Amino acid sequence: MIVDQPQSHFIFGYHSEIYKGYQYIAYQGKALTNREYLEHWGKWLIPGDRNKLDALAIKLDPYVESSVIACFKYDRRPLTNLRLQECFMCVFCDDRNRDEIWKLLAMQGERLKAWIHDRETVNMWLPGGRLLENWIRSEKLDEIKAEEIRNDSRDRFSQILDYPDRPFAGWPQ
Repeated sequence: MIVDQPQSHFIFGYHSEIYKGYQYIAYQGKALTNREYLEHWGKWLIPGDRNKLDALAIKLDPYVESSVIACFKYDRRPLTNLRLQECFMCVFCDDRNRDEIWKLLAMQGERLKAWIHDRETVNMWLPGGRLLENWIRSEKLDEIKAEEIRNDSRDRFSQILDYPDRPFAGWPQ
């Protein structure tokens, strides 16, 4: 099911049962703990313009509905405030089946291989991380507001980082 809500920066591909509690952050049917999430969960990054990613989303949607691909999301427009010139699709999966997912992406014509674990993404959004600090600069925040944002980031991610044995409940909102 492709979820395209115009107020969101991202367009998502979720299993149609997601709103009924379907757990997609899992491996072999077992939901991951925070520790397992940080150790194994990640994404293939697919660059392209919006038209290419819209077409790829349609091709990948049946794989999401059959639970072969956990989910995906992609940019509605490039994140120019983070100095990106093109859109990206993230195709999420456990690293223990990432080669299988890559084969599906290659069947769709993808050739550029770029993998990143979510733990790396978390680190980039923590205080001092490249993405958070670039975003703070792009928003031209004064140091007091910037420090509030850094503290908020630290507090939000502590839900994952400080409780490794809890079931992973999603990225903090």
